[in-house]
Amino acid sequence: MMQHRSFSTSTCAAKYFKVTLKRSTIGLPKEYRAATLTLGLVRLHQSKYHPVNPSTAGHILKLKELVHVEQVASIPTAEEIKAAKPPRGYKVVGSLL
Repeated sequence: MMQHRSFSTSTCAAKYFKVTLKRSTIGLPKEYRAATLTLGLVRLHQSKYHPVNPSTAGHILKLKELVHVEQVASIPTAEEIKAAKPPRGYKVVGSLL
């Protein structure tokens, strides 16, 4: 009888991959650039969410040196992303005069 082994380190079942492009594709073969475009990654540090499936996993495996991958349970809404960012600009804390 075969036992099913789970290699997931998270307690919740991940439904999505958060894929972030960390390295440039300049100078790489066309197949690598095509794989990044298939994942929707154009700029450095750009993140996209993709469902967990074998096709997406294959593209990520091909680009494993170029991307950073996180497993997330849900895609955050625009309000959640905006709330997580710090306010724009700067604050003057004190004056030395």
